[in-house]
Amino acid sequence: MGPKWDDEFDVIWDSATGFYRVWLIHLGRRYGMLQAMNGSSPTSAAALADRLSLSSDAVGLWLDAAYSLGMVDKSSRGYSLPRGRASLLADEDAVSFLGGMPSYLALRSLDFERFDGFFRDGRAPREQPHSGEAFKAGTVWDHTAFLKLVLPNEEALQGLLAGGARVLDVGAGAGGWSVKLAERFTASTFVGIDPDSRSISEGTRRAQRLGLRNVILVVGDAESMRFSGEFDVVYLGEVLSLVSSRESVLGACSRALKRGGSLVVCEGVVAQGRRSRMKENQLASAMQLDIALQGGRFLSKAELVGLLKRSGFGGVRFYDVGGGLCFLVARR
Repeated sequence: MGPKWDDEFDVIWDSATGFYRVWLIHLGRRYGMLQAMNGSSPTSAAALADRLSLSSDAVGLWLDAAYSLGMVDKSSRGYSLPRGRASLLADEDAVSFLGGMPSYLALRSLDFERFDGFFRDGRAPREQPHSGEAFKAGTVWDHTAFLKLVLPNEEALQGLLAGGARVLDVGAGAGGWSVKLAERFTASTFVGIDPDSRSISEGTRRAQRLGLRNVILVVGDAESMRFSGEFDVVYLGEVLSLVSSRESVLGACSRALKRGGSLVVCEGVVAQGRRSRMKENQLASAMQLDIALQGGRFLSKAELVGLLKRSGFGGVRFYDVGGGLCFLVARR
């Protein structure tokens, strides 16, 4: 006789299948299978593999597993991606897109062997080889949420960007936010700064491929920025949770802004007490251990608002866009 199949058993079982679902989504996006199936007619493993120059055996195993876990449909004509699921997993411009989060989790898990030292001495390791790629995947939806959920409510900021502004993207990674906005706001100039030279090189190549002359990416860290009154807008995308000297970073951002300039902050927000067990708050709470491994911690809404006010920013507006992610827009 096996274990009793009840609600408690389901929690553990669903966690195990969820682990494989995360990896199936990541592999599906990494090798273009989900994107290729988006809007396409049903396909066989051989046809999909041939289209993407992949192993037919590997693609067949992925399709079988994806079907078993309810990610794709299967008929006599082949495998297909349901229309509603396509916006979740394959359409990066959709407000409902969530495919970047599984990729973030899968890539971060490759560095989880470093928990061994963290649990012994409590110190975050300096080397985390997959964090840059994970950050790139995990923040795709941040950029869409800003454009489609936040910016429409910020008319002055939207007008500023449309008219031509100088924008500083702090902790830019591979420049995903700057590139996305630069394509839309061609009159504005976007300067991205990040300490990871590989990410900066990758972002620069992408901007060049797209012919974007209004994107400049440079190597540097937030704490040592020396800009003074040069920018109309500063963007901090999931930076404050990962730095120890938050006040120093915000001080540098304030100095970089022109008087009356706008600060935009995107952060994961952690709930406290019983609210942390609510479904919409569970992921951020669970990710706290991962963020700690990277040397940081998520803040609460009250902590973030208070931090901005103590750093001299006024008129703080808070946007909860769901899933534990928020935006704050403030004025210098």
